[in-house]
Amino acid sequence: MKKNLKNTFLAGLFVIVPLVVSVALLVWFFQKADNLFSPLVDGVVRRISPGISHIPGTGILTGLVIILVIGFFARNVVGERILGALDRFINRIPWYRTIYSTLKQLTDAFSPDNIRSFKDVVLVDYPREGCQAIGFLTGTVERDGKILAVVFVPTNHIYFGDVLFIPDEDATRLNMPVEQAVRILVSGGIAAPERFLTREKTDLTRQSVPPYP
Repeated sequence: MKKNLKNTFLAGLFVIVPLVVSVALLVWFFQKADNLFSPLVDGVVRRISPGISHIPGTGILTGLVIILVIGFFARNVVGERILGALDRFINRIPWYRTIYSTLKQLTDAFSPDNIRSFKDVVLVDYPREGCQAIGFLTGTVERDGKILAVVFVPTNHIYFGDVLFIPDEDATRLNMPVEQAVRILVSGGIAAPERFLTREKTDLTRQSVPPYP
């Protein structure tokens, strides 16, 4: 009886904690966005309509619009050139470039426009033969006429891990989206399915890592 009650409590806890954390993060984001942009919008509104001092939610709406504008700007040719020049400038700043480049690489890994994002979810022998771990295939390289798979294996958090260069045939492709693999890792394996299904490997020849200059 006590064991069933404990398991029921833990099941409810694992359901409610992600919901509470997700809602708390969304509320925090919207509050910060509203506090940041509301004074600017309220100033414009008071000039146009002196009788209105504040319109709730305008700061959040303004923040979302600015993000969309920056996104559209970053996806055109002119925007890419300007952002590229800014990126090169920042990478010349000592100390700060280390933090900036690390954060940028992490965000780029999940960017939909980045061809170096995770291509496939794979199973590899790690950290030793006989033990398997979930990894993310990021590309391929060639060495002595052989194709090596470039696999990122998270070891602590989803953003930290080891990069393995292993024979391509040793990386078993799983029939699983990247999002599901991330859930498995974040949940400590609790979200793992009852069975792993494999599939044919994706042709990454055109997206392989270029030779080191």
